[in-house]
Parts: sequence; C-alpha cells; structure tokens
Amino acid sequence: MSKIKYFILQHIFPGFYAAYANGIVSKNQENQQGFDVDSTAITSEQEKEYIDQVKADLKEQHDRKRIIEDKAKSLLFIIAVSITAITFSLTYLKSLYFNIYQIVALFFLGISISYLISGVIRALQTLNIRPFNVIQAEVEITDSNYKLIAKKNDNDFLKELIKKKQLNDLTNVCLANYTYASFSLIRNGIIFFVVFFAATVCGNYFSQKDKTKDTYPISKEIQIKINDSIDVKIPYTLELKYDIQNLEIDKKEKK
Repeated sequence: MSKIKYFILQHIFPGFYAAYANGIVSKNQENQQGFDVDSTAITSEQEKEYIDQVKADLKEQHDRKRIIEDKAKSLLFIIAVSITAITFSLTYLKSLYFNIYQIVALFFLGISISYLISGVIRALQTLNIRPFNVIQAEVEITDSNYKLIAKKNDNDFLKELIKKKQLNDLTNVCLANYTYASFSLIRNGIIFFVVFFAATVCGNYFSQKDKTKDTYPISKEIQIKINDSIDVKIPYTLELKYDIQNLEIDKKEKK
C-alpha cells in the first residue's frame, strides 16, 4: 500500500478503514477459536511459571480494555462539546447576510457534522459489549445446588490460558482501532468546524465590503427659522443604495 493511499485511508476516511481492518481481525479471531495450543517447547517443571505469567498478561489485557473504553467515553464528551458549539454557531448565522460565502461555509459545516457523527458511531462501537476472556472459577448449576468443577491439570490449564490471551489480544486490537478512528474523525470534524467559522467571518467581511460599494452617502441639513432672530439647522445623512445589475433603462425612439 502506497504512503499516499495509507494516509488517505488513515486520516481522511478513518472510520471506513477501521471497519475494514476490524473485519479482517474478527475473521482471524473466528478462525482461531478452534486452534490448539502446542506446549511441547516447555517442560512440566516450567508450566507453573508460565501459568503465572499468562495470568498476569490476562490482567493487563483487562486493564488495557478498560483504558480504551475510558478514552472512548472521553471522546464522546468532546463530541458533545463540539455539537454545542455548532448549535451556537447556527444561531449566529441567522444574523448574517446570506450569500455565496455563507453557502461555502455551510458546506464545510456539513462535512464537520458528518465527521462528528461518524466519530460518535465509532466511539459507541468501542463501548459495545464484546466477549472477553477472564479467569473465573467454573461452577455447574444442577437442579438443587451449585457444583464446583475441579481445576484442570497444569498443562491443559496453561493451554486454555494461552488461547484466552490470544483471543483477547484480537479483541483489544478491534477496540483500539475503533477508538483511534473516533479520535481521527473528531479531529477532522473540529478542523472543518474551524474552517467553517473562518469562512463565515471572512464571508461576512467581504459581503459587507461589497455592500458598501453600492452605497452612496448623502449629507444634508435642514434649516428652520423659528423667529426673526433664531435659525435652527438640523443635519442629517442618507445612504443611497443602488444595484447596477438590476438597473433598467427604457429607450424610446423618436419619430
């Protein structure tokens, strides 16, 4: 994959790229459900040591999953703040003179909103409930009691832990991809919102500038004579606005 294509997928369309990547990861996870574990590389004396190590790895995986979900919750808060800012900006737009500049600004606003909505979707996908393997005592429920299932031997237990660890790694990869995509989408949404705001301010400036070109100020004064000794002068100013494009001149032929 070329660098340009990778950049476009990662930063311009991160949501679609995350969904594509997670589709591959989920397929691999499904295929690995039936995998067996080959533990012939270690001796029976080393099994206890490896069991403790894999248990620690499973705990770290669970902690990483919680950290990723906390980041997704923080991204949802950022999106809420951004949507609030956009709402206030729409109120501000009502007071502006609608022209071609504002149409361009609204185009950028639409892109910003689409990015933010996509960011919400990816963040919620991160928080979606997914199967995650943990270490728990196995209990069987009978008609009248709970029956504790005996622990497997060290070799079988180690194989089970290794399988859980590998499947959890793939789950965390999916969650991390959705979280990164949500972050990139929110970043793009904020960037386009800033562009929208800048385009709105510049458009309002140029529209006011163009507006003054078609305005001709007239300054006059009214003189009122109250009596023979008192004259009152009242100054006033008028602005004559004209539109050359719509100016019509009637031509009549003389016979």
